[in-house]
Amino acid sequence: MIIEALNDVGDVIFPPRCLGCAEILHPQSGQLFCPVCKEKIKFITDNLCPVCGTTFSDSPSASHLCGNCMENKTYFSCARAVVSYETIILNTIHRFKYGNNISVGARLASFMADFSFPDVDFTGYSLIIPVPLHIKRLRQRGFNQSLILARALAKKWQIPVNFSLLKRHKFTLTQTGLNKTERKQNIKGAFEVSDKKKIAGKNVILVDDVYTTGATINECAKILTKAGAQKVTVLTLARVLQSYTH
Repeated sequence: MIIEALNDVGDVIFPPRCLGCAEILHPQSGQLFCPVCKEKIKFITDNLCPVCGTTFSDSPSASHLCGNCMENKTYFSCARAVVSYETIILNTIHRFKYGNNISVGARLASFMADFSFPDVDFTGYSLIIPVPLHIKRLRQRGFNQSLILARALAKKWQIPVNFSLLKRHKFTLTQTGLNKTERKQNIKGAFEVSDKKKIAGKNVILVDDVYTTGATINECAKILTKAGAQKVTVLTLARVLQSYTH
């Protein structure tokens, strides 16, 4: 009763605000975005490539492989994201990631954990691993955004999260601004597994904040697979959608 009363007082003094426009939200709504901002967010739910999860803007058939997945080897079984990386979500992730706003990150993590991921059976996985930052980048930023997201998923689905099994031992340039080929080359050989015995035979969920070209998560999945992971599924908060038509 006392805790509930304190929470009610806190909602009056510091009412929840929309992550997009900062409009005050109803304390009991449980929403992170106001109706206007939520209308601008594109959730990724259908017409997907069954592997990488990109969408097809104009397809007369059901979900099918995209050209990129037909032409290139992927080391993950499938990748799924909650929303498209644009407008409201792009700005909110930037506030979290580059503005060092942990409270925004915590709310985004809850937003991701509450998404159903309809074609992912969480009971089939025994380990969640966040995409790691190099120690130098971690010291600069002060936190790993992927770990914050991973912990929310781990709590929701009661799956252990381990942030020390996959390590980024090579410091790389930021992927921002690089094209697909440059991203792939930049990230090559950047990761290693610290204990293969804890990976062998496991179905792993790999978590990152944004799927752009897939270079980073595919390199991580490659290292995990070579270490003995049975299956790697990638979950991200957002992804850059390609303009595929059929």
